[in-house]
Amino acid sequence: MTMKIYVDQVKLPAAGANTNIENPKFVVSVYGDPDYVVSMWIAAHGFETAKSGPYTNINVTKPVNDVFISSDPFDYLDGFSPNLNKHLHIGHASNLILAKAFQRLGVAKDTIAILGDTLEGEVSKDEALASFFAICEKYEYHVSHRVFYASEMKLEEAGYDMPTFVDGEGKYAGTKVFDIDGEKIVGVKSDGSTSYFYQDVALAQQLGLLSSVLYMTGSEQNQHFANLKKLFHKSHHIGLGLVKANGEKMASRKGNTIMFDDVTSMLSEQFSDYKLAYNVLAGFILRSAPKSDKNINLDFLANPLNSPGLYLSYTLAKLKSAGANLYDSSSLDFDDQALQFKELRAKRMLQPNVLFDGLVEHAHMISKMYESNRIQGNEENIKLFSGFAADLSRGMHKLGMFDVERV
Repeated sequence: MTMKIYVDQVKLPAAGANTNIENPKFVVSVYGDPDYVVSMWIAAHGFETAKSGPYTNINVTKPVNDVFISSDPFDYLDGFSPNLNKHLHIGHASNLILAKAFQRLGVAKDTIAILGDTLEGEVSKDEALASFFAICEKYEYHVSHRVFYASEMKLEEAGYDMPTFVDGEGKYAGTKVFDIDGEKIVGVKSDGSTSYFYQDVALAQQLGLLSSVLYMTGSEQNQHFANLKKLFHKSHHIGLGLVKANGEKMASRKGNTIMFDDVTSMLSEQFSDYKLAYNVLAGFILRSAPKSDKNINLDFLANPLNSPGLYLSYTLAKLKSAGANLYDSSSLDFDDQALQFKELRAKRMLQPNVLFDGLVEHAHMISKMYESNRIQGNEENIKLFSGFAADLSRGMHKLGMFDVERV
């Protein structure tokens, strides 16, 4: 069996992979000397090493997929599950963008949504539900499993290996509670309605005790999902950072909440293409780790120098208009081994921004070479830049972004 290691056991050198076209290399490094496992891996594949300051560089001469372990996918992804009692805001757009990136990266085998429909609000359930499905269809986010509704979640109290679910006592009188390591969590309230925790326990029970589930919600629910993990050990939660506009936290009471429809309509009108508008918005979300706060600078949306999603879209459209084609972009793997490594790393670390950063670096390289290499009428350069364009298109697709013909 070919020896493989995880991508987080090594790193890319600060300067990234060698992109010298005449002598292409893919180099990874470790700080200091390689440990036992990495040393065995180097020896097993016959890789050459060289010291570079405090680092040891490793020249990887085999395809990335042949020497690094690909992470096992979760059984389910629950990434975009809005409540059906309010209009969607820009924070929901962040959930959609990140969930779509995870979906396209193959982080999970199946996608679900549990929609909150137990509260009255500013919008009817039917209107909110129609909006949810319309957004999923328009932006090509596929809920491949059936949609669940919070109001329909029922706990099977006699289920296999479920915790004690008992009548509350004292200050919990009149309720039913879960007792988790001595902590009481209300499941059924005194008015008979169920809590979010009850609904998520019932959902996890339906999905199966042994199913692995990746949940994506705001970081304020970290403790909620930490408790759920005590019952369903294969659940995993990513607490998403806040979405800010021009560096300011949005809140309804401040009157500065940006609604999903408003920002997408504004961008679609500005760029005359909803797919490009999505790419522009996605760039501000995908450039940061999911757990980090996101800042959408409304003044920079149309400036490629400060709008990374627009920059990637512009670079790809420029190559296509100059004659480059995407003849091999249907391949799942990147030609550029550094990008292939970053894809595996993004999946392993659950951080799409790792691949997004790689695409921005790739676009910078393309732009620099484009300045001194004519494409039109030069068959050799057309072939060269077509390979670059195919990798850029491939990476954007893997992050849920769209191909665009012009910017």
